[in-house]
Amino acid sequence: MVDFINLEINKKEIIYDGKVKMTYGGQGIIRFKDKMLGKRVYVIFPMYRKNTEDGVIVAVDEILNKGIHPENDHSSGIPLGQKYVGRKCIAILQEG
Repeated sequence: MVDFINLEINKKEIIYDGKVKMTYGGQGIIRFKDKMLGKRVYVIFPMYRKNTEDGVIVAVDEILNKGIHPENDHSSGIPLGQKYVGRKCIAILQEG
């Protein structure tokens, strides 16, 4: 039997909660406003998710530690591989 890692994440810590978008080149990306540029983020891909009053409980499928890179004049983003396009994820800052 396999035990999964379960996390409880406070809603205040979540900076992105949604699907990985596709770039024009077919790769995956999560876009943020420019103020996040240069920060490190944990991108969590859940297998199971349950919303609670104060946050979210997830059974973790995969966690990536990524940096936020510049995209254009007014946005930044986290580039991800093509295999992540369309997958639901939660992003939290590594450091507050």
